[in-house]
Amino acid sequence: MQLTIKTTITFFLVIGIIWTLLPWGFGVHNYTKSRGGYLKIIARGYWFLLLVSHLLLIYLLWFDTFNYSVLCLLIGAHVIFLMLFGRDLGTN
Repeated sequence: MQLTIKTTITFFLVIGIIWTLLPWGFGVHNYTKSRGGYLKIIARGYWFLLLVSHLLLIYLLWFDTFNYSVLCLLIGAHVIFLMLFGRDLGTN
């Protein structure tokens, strides 16, 4: 049962990585294209933090102690990213 739970969570975290790379990548690109300075650095840093957090959670899930409430924080981070930087997800 534990293996099934870990495999399912890993699947959703990998889907989250793909989501962070593609739609959020386009969103942060369009955001930084129209803004400059510190906002550009903050947007790219937040995007990179989302990528690293997915990989870190996969590692913690399989090789270390894992608290399932951290998944709620990651979902909240995605929602905050959507509200701040992910409004324009176009590819132009």
